[in-house]
Amino acid sequence: MTAGPASSRIAVRSGSEGPRLTHRFLPRLAAALCLCAATVAHAQLSLDPPNPTALDTVRLRYAHAGCVNPDSVRVAQESNRITVEVTRGASHASCGNTPGFYEDFSLGRLPAGEYEATLVVVPGASSAEKSGTLVGPLHVSVSQPLMPALAAPQDNYADMWWNPREPGSALYASQSTEKLFLVWVTYDEEGKPTWLAVPGGSWTRDADNHLHYAGKAYRTSGPAWQKPYDSKALRIAPVGTADFIPLDASHALFTYTVDGVSGSKMLERWRF
Repeated sequence: MTAGPASSRIAVRSGSEGPRLTHRFLPRLAAALCLCAATVAHAQLSLDPPNPTALDTVRLRYAHAGCVNPDSVRVAQESNRITVEVTRGASHASCGNTPGFYEDFSLGRLPAGEYEATLVVVPGASSAEKSGTLVGPLHVSVSQPLMPALAAPQDNYADMWWNPREPGSALYASQSTEKLFLVWVTYDEEGKPTWLAVPGGSWTRDADNHLHYAGKAYRTSGPAWQKPYDSKALRIAPVGTADFIPLDASHALFTYTVDGVSGSKMLERWRF
């Protein structure tokens, strides 16, 4: 709205007998509309988990229509104020058109304290929008954990993990409560498909408070799928160890020592 000269008088009528709203009332109306818009915008943001501790990965959950560009997320923190900036992405049929649709933005693990988180959604290059959208702020209260030495996952890591710069191999993770079952689909020295399984392990935390899930790795072989199953042909051999280290809700480091060879892979969740 553009303000007119001080001497002008603005009036709005609602029907022939409606009340007259002068320019003295308009600031109050604008404030009420802004408050309503802020309330709607605030309702789009929620916290996951709702009551985080210093051991949890804190995420902003943004319920909205449309997509954002997942590679554009930027998180900045100044004192207790956290700002997440993201660029709106191209429209897609599955974005925001299904009940319960949301997108997560990881803030990481925060020390116990009180924070204010704000989301800034910037228009994309193909967007008709001219200015960004400010969502929030949302108050975030992080408490001290009851058991500081607790070694247990605070997230569900069940998914397919891969490195998009190394297509052709992946790490599959299945999770039941705190237990993981990992299968690394890769290739042997001759380029033949193979997989290594980590059917069990245990969680620990290192000095930097990073979770580790480590266990023994096994190589398996068995009867050909074209023939009737023969349990006598099944072979399960221990070949080394593996360690799954979640860095946040969507990125992880996978380290291994297999057949005497050690290495590591940076992984991220597969994006459908």
